[in-house]
Order: sequence, then structure tokens, then C-alpha cells
Amino acid sequence: MQPPEASDDLIISTPERVAFQYEIAGIGSRFLAQIIDSLVISVVLIAITILAGALGGIFQSGELALLIAVILGFLLLAGYFLVSEAAWNGQTLGKRSARLRVVGDHGEPLTLGQATIRNLVRIVDFLPFFYGIGMLTLFINGRGKRLGDFAAGTLVVRDRQRISLYDLAGVKPEASPAPAAPVASIWSTSTAPAAPPLGSGPTPPVTLEPGLRRLVVAYAARREALPIERRRALAQSAEPALLRVLPELVAAGGPLAALDQLAEREGITPYRPIHQGASRAMTWGVTTLIFFWMPLVAIPTGIVSIVSGTNAIRAIRAEPNRYQGDDRAKTGRLLGIIGLSVTSVLLLLFLIGFFLRG
Repeated sequence: MQPPEASDDLIISTPERVAFQYEIAGIGSRFLAQIIDSLVISVVLIAITILAGALGGIFQSGELALLIAVILGFLLLAGYFLVSEAAWNGQTLGKRSARLRVVGDHGEPLTLGQATIRNLVRIVDFLPFFYGIGMLTLFINGRGKRLGDFAAGTLVVRDRQRISLYDLAGVKPEASPAPAAPVASIWSTSTAPAAPPLGSGPTPPVTLEPGLRRLVVAYAARREALPIERRRALAQSAEPALLRVLPELVAAGGPLAALDQLAEREGITPYRPIHQGASRAMTWGVTTLIFFWMPLVAIPTGIVSIVSGTNAIRAIRAEPNRYQGDDRAKTGRLLGIIGLSVTSVLLLLFLIGFFLRG
């Protein structure tokens, strides 16, 4: 068995000889999560600035406005990542939308101390601008770690797909073991059944290499949506590994037959498309955050994102065997709620200021 590449997976073995496998997050997905988090922080910072200015205008005190802006801005910048990751099991809004999670080096859940350390060192990773040192560290070490991860002993991994009742129902139960044959003695003849001929009966379990298992799992989940040419090309690319596992079947039916048989053993449910409402909620939620300063745009887009996300969540829960994308719908709805709330506060402050001035 070949060990997995260090840059692809983190495999943890417990004393009970049970292995847990995590896929290490890449730079692209982490950058996308950071963009979403930065967008959320920017929107809230602008709202804090406007709120401080409005309070300073009401009380006729520029010092009060500056003090409120500085205190609230510091609390937001210092506490957003720390509180989100500590309270949300290693996730922020950006990480949740990109299906990422922060865990310990041994796969354990993130602790408050680890979240504190990795976010204190974030200041150094941010230098000289927008995570320059952090990005350089990610490229050099090849394990998806920035300085904060090294200091706290953490790692950013891809969050696993949640398992629903439909997924559990799609797993075929294992065959019950055959009853043990009675022990032969000198007073009776053995009643043990004769050994079945070679090639008949159920195929014994096969231990797959980590790379081949990842291919089989991904193929089993999506093979119904793949054209036959693409399936044959995937099987041809894995033919050497398939030959080591099922040489007789590859010789008789080709690599595609072997790959299909391994996929059936995995018991993975067929590929389910993401509900259109979930994608719509995500799109309009991000739009609401971007145009929060324009109520004529943010209010309708926020309402659309909330309605679309809610309808998508209901549809996915009603037909789990047909759609997926529950997390995307929830994230889009949450972004819409945040953007719509900020827009409503700004609009309310504008109306208060207008009437007070009048």
C-alpha cells in the first residue's frame, strides 16, 4: 500500500487502529473563504462608522463618534475570527461557505486556546499586506499551514459532507457471517460444507490504496452523471491500480468493469445536483453585502436571498434523495440577513437624521 501524498490528506490513526482521513484545504479555497470574511468585516466596519457618526451628530460630539468607532472596530477586528472559530467549531462565515474547518494537528476539535493563538499570530501573517507572509508560508511548507497554524498546532481541512438518512439507507448491509461448522470427532463424520469452487460466491473484501479509494468514492458518487467515454478514460487511468486489486476481472471485462464493481461495494449514493434555490440564495446574499449602501438594491436582493434560501432548505429536506446544497442555502440566507439588517439600520439612521434636521 502506498502512503498518501502529504499535501493531499491528513490520516490519523487511533490506538484502536481506526483511521480518520481529512483532506487538507488548498490555497484557492482558503482565499475564497478569506474574501467572504473580509467582505463581511468591511460591511460591518462601514456600518459601525456610520453609526458612530450618527451618534456623534446627535450628541454634537466628534470625540464620542471617534471613540465609538475605534472601540467597536477594534472589537470586531480582534474578535470576529476568534469568536466565530471558537463558537462555531472551527468555522467562520467564509469557511462555512467554502466547506472548510479548522482542526487540531491530530484531527481533534479546535479549542479556545488554539483559536486564540492562531488569531493572535494572524497579525504577523497579514504583513506586509493581505496575508503576504501567510501566503508565502503556505507555499513553502506544502502542508496548508500559515504561521498561526504552526503556533497553535492547527490545520485547515475540507469539511466532510453531512450524512443524511437517505445516505444511510443507500448503504448496503453486510452479509451475515456463515455459521461455524461443528467440530469433527472420531464418533461422527464432519458436517462442514464443502468449499465453494473458485470464482463463485461473494467476493472477499479488498483493501484499496488511499489514492485508488479516493477515485472510487468520487466515481461512485458521480458516475450516473458521467458520459461513458469519461468513465472509460477514468478507468484506463487507474488500470495499474485496478490490476493489483482485481486482476481477473480487469482481464475478463476491462478496467471499467473493475471500477464499477468497486464503486458498487462502496455503497455511495448517486450524484445529486445542488438545488437552484441554494445557488440563487448564495448569489443574492453576496450581492446584498456588496450593495448594502444602496437600499434600492440591497433590500430586494436581501429578501430574494432569504426567500430562496428558505425554500431551498425546505425542498432539500423534503427530497434528500434528489437535491443537495443545504449548507449553501443556509450561508446565502445568512448573508442576506446580515446585508439586509445593515441596510435597514443605515436607512433608519438616514430617516432619523432627516426628520431631526427638518
